Formats: sequence, structure tokens, C-alpha cells
Amino acid sequence: MATFDEHRAQQAKKIVSRINLPAQPSIVMEVNKELRQEHPNFQRIASLVTQDASMSAKVINVINSPFFGLSRKVESIIQALTLMGLENFRKVVLTACLQDKLGGSISDQIFWDHSLHAAVAAEAVAKALRSILMASGITPDLAYMAGLFHDIAIPILLEKNPDYKEFTPFALSHKLDIIEEEDKIIGSDHCVVGGLLAKTWSVPEAVCKAIIHHHASDLKSRDNVPSKLISLIQVADYFAYTYEYSIGAVGTIIQGQWDLEEWSDLHEETLNELNLNLEDLEDLKDEIFGLLSH
Repeated sequence: MATFDEHRAQQAKKIVSRINLPAQPSIVMEVNKELRQEHPNFQRIASLVTQDASMSAKVINVINSPFFGLSRKVESIIQALTLMGLENFRKVVLTACLQDKLGGSISDQIFWDHSLHAAVAAEAVAKALRSILMASGITPDLAYMAGLFHDIAIPILLEKNPDYKEFTPFALSHKLDIIEEEDKIIGSDHCVVGGLLAKTWSVPEAVCKAIIHHHASDLKSRDNVPSKLISLIQVADYFAYTYEYSIGAVGTIIQGQWDLEEWSDLHEETLNELNLNLEDLEDLKDEIFGLLSH
């Protein structure tokens, strides 16, 4: 597997400068700024969102999706804030804005669905393993963000480089390592570009590093990487992929599903980082599938 070094980082920056990555929306910056206040103002936050009617509608649509599990339908931004709380609302705004920045092609939708499924799975795994992860500063919100952004560069690279299309099945399934092949085509890979995109959106440094290394299989040999967060993304990514395969969402582009035992054998270090065994993984998978099927 290709390693991430300073040369690859500089090459990635050159690529990113040509790709013209979508900038962090001002609404995300303003909402984050208000949330950093000692006493955040609900009305101020609500007004920031509602001043853009289109974005307000997108936020409401995300809030009312099954993934957020509210007991009743939300009809206004202030109502959403009251029901969800500030941290959950920030997560929804980020999700809605990121979705808005992606295009509308079939490939974009496939990768958006995968990103959202991985985000929900990562958050659920983080909650289930809270006692293990909290010592490393990994919260469910941080896990959600990592899952949401982990493959976000793929639709952008697909749009800018038609030759990249052949990697779509491998990028989703992880069954074949594509990092070296991506490097040959674009001089970098979707992990690095995704990490740089996340950084431009002021995503926490740990999440950016986890995105850059989320295909890594040799975590112990890498210094200063959030190994537990990377491992969590890998597990959530696998759950999202297997769920999508089970409902036929990616069956047309991926041949053959990963067997849980086979995946576990090849990701022993990942499972060790999270103190998981095959039985634990099976239980978590059932729980995640229940969440995603709502």
C-alpha cells in the first residue's frame, strides 16, 4: 500500500488546487461561531438558517429523515433546535450543506447515501464503544463527522476525471486496495483529497487525519494518527457497504459481498484497536442494520 508522506501531501495540494473543491458555506461558519459562544442564542442560530429559504428547507428535510429518529415531524428551525439540542443541530446543518454541495448524478447519490450510512453507523459504534473511545477523545459527534466525510472526495474526483470511474466499485467495497492505482491515475488518492476537503471546512484535525488514513492496514507503523478513530471508520464503512449491498443499492456496480468472517480476518488490527471480536462485530452489524432500515 502506498504510504502518506510529505511528497504525496504536496502533490495532493496541487491536485486540489486544480479541482476547485467546494468551499465551506458561510452558514456553517456562522453557526459554528455562534455555538462557540458561552451562551449560544437559539434565535440567532435559527435566523442564520432561515435567511436562506432553500437551505432551510434542506435542513428540515434532513432533520425529518429516519436517521435522526425524532418522535414527531419538525416544521420549523427553532422547533428543531428545541427538540434536538445544539450539537445535533450543528450535525444536521453540516450534513445538509455537504449534500447541497454535491451534484445530482447517480454516482453522486450513491456516494452520498454511502456517506450518510457510514456516518450513522460510525455514531452508533461510537456510542456502543463509548468506554473504549472516550479516553481517546472520540465522541459520537466526531465519529459521525468522520463517517460523513470519509469518501466525500470520490464524487468530486469522478466529476473532474472520467478515468476515475473504473475505481467506483473498489472505493465502495474496499475488497481491492485502490490507493496505488489511484496514485497512478491522478497522482494522489481519494483519502488525501477528502482529508484536505474536510480541512477547508474546519473539520477537527483528528477527523482529517482519520480520513487521510482510512484505507490504512498498518496503523501501528504510523505516527501521530488517531488509530481508534481510523479503525472506527473502517468498521462503519464496512457496515454501510454491506447494508447497501443487502438492499441492492450497489449490487449493479459491485460483484460479490464481503463475508463478515473474511473481512474480520483481514482487519485483525482494526478489531484489536476497538477490542472487538467476530461475535461483537455480528452484534453491532445487526444493531446498525436496524438503524439504517428505519
